[in-house]
Amino acid sequence: MTGCFTHKYINFFVPLLPVFIFWGCVALPSTAAPVKRIVTEAQPEVQESNFGEILNILWELREIRINYGITELDRAAMAENGMGDVFIIQFTEEGINGKAAPNRYFSSFELLHEHDFRLRPIVSTLMAADINIGGLMENEYYWYLQRVSRWNIVNGGLELYAYPEPDNEITLRYTRQDYN
Repeated sequence: MTGCFTHKYINFFVPLLPVFIFWGCVALPSTAAPVKRIVTEAQPEVQESNFGEILNILWELREIRINYGITELDRAAMAENGMGDVFIIQFTEEGINGKAAPNRYFSSFELLHEHDFRLRPIVSTLMAADINIGGLMENEYYWYLQRVSRWNIVNGGLELYAYPEPDNEITLRYTRQDYN
């Protein structure tokens, strides 16, 4: 009985073998790029800028890029839920200030060289803060922000860069807050 069972399947699959081989060659050619390469972003445009150009502007966090993934914040959904004013930052001559979720925060900084700076420890108000907004918790935001050491204007938005470990870059991407 085992012989009949095996013989039956062999007779069925053997004629299909060339189809499977052909399909494999067509579907997965050796020069095929991985799916990740199919989706491309526009080339970032880093703009010549000085520190004065980012001062006194409210910047909204849009996304956080880390080596292992991207966290995007849906600002429209946040606004609909009364959270449109969270995860914002403003640089002034005296330091930074902003609002996380739900606390306000402050810090001073030292401008080291053109696009390099060092934040002093962040101080915040003390309201309960266990809100997860778009996959981001307030304490995570502070952790990223406290490690920021560079800034740049890219495609009209503010990017802050942190390097907590070698070969690990964290990018916080902000856009100007839209009051409309």
